[in-house]
Amino acid sequence: MNNLDLTTDQKIKIAQIKQELLTPAEMIYSYSELLFKNFEEKKLIHEIEDCQKILSASNKLMNLVTDLLNPDNKNFNSKENLKDLEIKIRHDLRTPINAIKGYSEILLEDLVDLKNKQINDDLNFLITESNNFLEKIGNIINFSTSKLDNSKDAIFNQKVLEDLEKLISSDNQNETYKEIDIGHILIVDDIQINRELVSRHLKDDGHIITEAIDGEEAIELMRSHNFDLILLDVIMPRKSGIEVLIEMKNDEDLKNMPVIMMSALDDTTSITKCIEAGADDYLPKPVNLKLLRARIKSGIYKKQSFDKEKKQNKFIKEAFSKFVPEVVVNELIKNPNQLILGGKRQEITIIFTDLEKFTELIEQTEPSIILPILNNYLDGLCKLVLRHGGTIDKIIGDALLAFFGAPIDNPNHCLSAMNCALEIDDFCRKFREKQIHNKIQFGNTRIAVHTGKAIVGNFGGESFFDYTVQGDLVNTTSRMEQINKKLGTRMCVSENISKKLKNYKFRPIGQLIFKGKTKPISTFEPILKGLKQAPIIEYENAYKWLNKDTKKSINEFKILKDLYPDDPLCKFHYDRLKKGSYGTVITFEEK
Repeated sequence: MNNLDLTTDQKIKIAQIKQELLTPAEMIYSYSELLFKNFEEKKLIHEIEDCQKILSASNKLMNLVTDLLNPDNKNFNSKENLKDLEIKIRHDLRTPINAIKGYSEILLEDLVDLKNKQINDDLNFLITESNNFLEKIGNIINFSTSKLDNSKDAIFNQKVLEDLEKLISSDNQNETYKEIDIGHILIVDDIQINRELVSRHLKDDGHIITEAIDGEEAIELMRSHNFDLILLDVIMPRKSGIEVLIEMKNDEDLKNMPVIMMSALDDTTSITKCIEAGADDYLPKPVNLKLLRARIKSGIYKKQSFDKEKKQNKFIKEAFSKFVPEVVVNELIKNPNQLILGGKRQEITIIFTDLEKFTELIEQTEPSIILPILNNYLDGLCKLVLRHGGTIDKIIGDALLAFFGAPIDNPNHCLSAMNCALEIDDFCRKFREKQIHNKIQFGNTRIAVHTGKAIVGNFGGESFFDYTVQGDLVNTTSRMEQINKKLGTRMCVSENISKKLKNYKFRPIGQLIFKGKTKPISTFEPILKGLKQAPIIEYENAYKWLNKDTKKSINEFKILKDLYPDDPLCKFHYDRLKKGSYGTVITFEEK
């Protein structure tokens, strides 16, 4: 190592600084000795350990002043420049002062009931002289003749500064905080006295405290604990506070933990960049306890607000991930206001499906055989609903209820639902054929599609969440699905669907009046794959005679029935006409 080239003026200045600091350091040590003897005489067993720490720190302070400011000391025989040394010496001197002041304040609080004037005066003297010493450190330790160049950081190398610049955010907003509960705080400092002083005060406030001796240990603890706040020293072995901060802000799991930097450094440039890089605050050592408590309250509130939002996002994801598409879940997390818990009335489209002869199938087939088949069947339906952007409301046995247009608004919910229904029909038809080929008597899937206004929302509460749809729209769709059985059809849709989807081909079923209803609902059947339906033109020609000429309509539907024997709707109309049920209004007394 090369000796620093100290000028004569600088050597004289170092000697003057040493003399100016040595006198108050010796005075602090003398009072610490007197205080310790007083504690021994009064046999203050529980407090004497803290008094011993004050005496030890006072002795360390006096030795530091003697050694650190000695021009022949090894500190002045290094490659560091004078500016670096100024900062290092100021930092090292503040450490014992922090202990002296901190333990003196603790003893004052612990001995408030003792009412010993001499002890109180000695402790107050130590606190006052510690504050004066701190002021002297900042004012008189200046070896260089030029001002500190704020364009360069005297502590951290250029690589660290470049990393800091990348982390600087464009806008830091203050948060209004309210009263908070206790928090779990991580104190990171390589000096035990510093950790202990802060820890004791915060434990008295009710906080849970964990300590780390350096940055490496701190990062390990952060990865295994959800801390509410990090109190982080700047200069530490192995990994500095700045390096810890950089690692945290580049880690998705750690970047939202609030960080308060605590340091004996007075390098304004470095401190400013710490704040800009993501540290929530900076407090100089010795720490002002009142200010620390205020900063902790603000930091913990920030963390609790983040945790609350994270919990809400987790709740949304768990509540919807199995029932709505992933893109919808992500949108809900991004804009949770779109999810109004408690329900709102809105226009949606509903799909209802049911498997015919399901009860017979369950009773006549071994569970080990039919249940895997049923699971595959329902899984296929659910995947199709999610693929088309629908929400799975519920599955009851073999029946599926899904809706489109909520929780995220979809102006094309009618189109999405119809596309989904047609794919479901095609899937179910192929699924049935495969099972029949395997000697499983799997029935047809009946489907209904209806659109209109319903109430959608949470009808459970905090303990039981059931995001569902309620209203007459659901009941009507259910009736439409059930009526497929009497019509012989696989799918029944409402007039509202047929009017909104002009590009799809539908043929009229009739104006159906369900049990308990007086107002008919016009229903239609789409053209389906794998079904030998009569051509729409021929069917509509026969249908128009239902309200005009009974005899003509019977003849027309007989022709269609004979030509297309696999068309169940043609057979249905012919059979009911033969029984004397005329017109397009059809009343069903039974479910």
